[in-house]
Amino acid sequence: MDLLNSMKNLTIKHSQNQSETQFFKSIAADIDDVPTEIVMAEYADKILLIVSQYQKMGSMLMIQKDQVHSPLGSDDIYTTKVIFGATGLEQQVAARYLAEAINITKPLCIFINLKSYDIETVKACKDIILDFKKEEK
Repeated sequence: MDLLNSMKNLTIKHSQNQSETQFFKSIAADIDDVPTEIVMAEYADKILLIVSQYQKMGSMLMIQKDQVHSPLGSDDIYTTKVIFGATGLEQQVAARYLAEAINITKPLCIFINLKSYDIETVKACKDIILDFKKEEK
């Protein structure tokens, strides 16, 4: 069963006065002629992001954004932790890049499994995710 089919009918119900709302977005796209599936779901306390070119979940990383304050101002710090899967630097850099690009405000749980972690592939994934976020507004 592929990733999109497993996520297809997930919905969350609100109060009786509100309509049923889909709480995740998914897309299948070709990035450099490689089929790529991206699923994004936002929960009250976390964001879930799945980016796969193998139709499998891949490595799971947790990324958290914190701020460090100093007399010179404040800076954003992104903490990346591999929960399970490959601990390669490529996955960590790509996941952190995506977290920073989409400007996470709560912890990001990301499953990432790409055939190539070159900058063009990761930027294409970022553009798709940013389109998801635009549609929310």
